[in-house]
Formats: sequence, structure tokens, C-alpha cells
Amino acid sequence: MKLTHASGYSIRVITASTSDAVPLCEVVIDGTGTGKVLQGAVFEAALKWNDEVLLFLTDDVPFEDTLNIYLLDQHLHVADYARMYFMYSTGILSDVDLTEADTVRFNFLGKKRWTLKLFAEKKFCIPILSEALGVHRSLGLYRRFQLSPSR
Repeated sequence: MKLTHASGYSIRVITASTSDAVPLCEVVIDGTGTGKVLQGAVFEAALKWNDEVLLFLTDDVPFEDTLNIYLLDQHLHVADYARMYFMYSTGILSDVDLTEADTVRFNFLGKKRWTLKLFAEKKFCIPILSEALGVHRSLGLYRRFQLSPSR
């Protein structure tokens, strides 16, 4: 199924970003809180893919912004998660391209172009070798999407 913009999704900030704490927000669908708490303070985009949604949230920290990317299943459980940041880099999400059915291209961290490829099933990966510079994830052997710089 093709990626499309998911209408009705937004967030409500629960905890703002401070020097000691990351921002937290609640996912809101059609104006109703879901109880699902994620890291982020600014809603950037929501994309529908099959029965899942891809959320892009930033932390709203000037000159060190972080892009949090969540793949949520139909029950709003996190199927996969990645963070993108570089120290002292301004991050602005822009030029989101959905021309391919399972791929999102976008600019972040300056004007650097990125490709996010979605997988229908978990895909085996080697954590140390699988992530591009600027992409941060928890250790795990399986991924539902891959982030890489576009060529």
C-alpha cells in the first residue's frame, strides 16, 4: 500500500524540553488523547502505511534539534523507532517526498537528503554496522525501517 499523509494526527505536549529532561507528548487522533506517550515537542508529520502510521516529531531545542521517527502499529505500539541528530546542528524537516509506495525521502540536518525505507516484516540487521552517521537507535537485531543518506 502507498504511503499517504495521515490526517487527524497531532500531539499534546506533556513535558517541555529542559536542560535536564527530554520533551514528552501524547499522541492525539481527531482531537482525542490516546494515552500513548512519546518523546517530542513539535509535530512534524504523520504518514499512513498499511495499518501503521509513521510519526515525525522534533524536540524543539534550537541548534540541537532531534528528529524522532516512530512507526506505530494499529494499536499504537511502537514497532520501530529512531532518532536523528548531530551535536550543534540545526534540524529542520523539509521536502517530504512520498512518490514510492514504501519509501519516504526528506531533508533534515542542514539540507542533507535522507531515505527511509519501510519493511512489511522485521528485517535482521547488525546494529553497529547498520546505522548511518547521525542516526541513533537502541540496540536490537531487527528493524522495520532503515534510514540512510540519499545518493
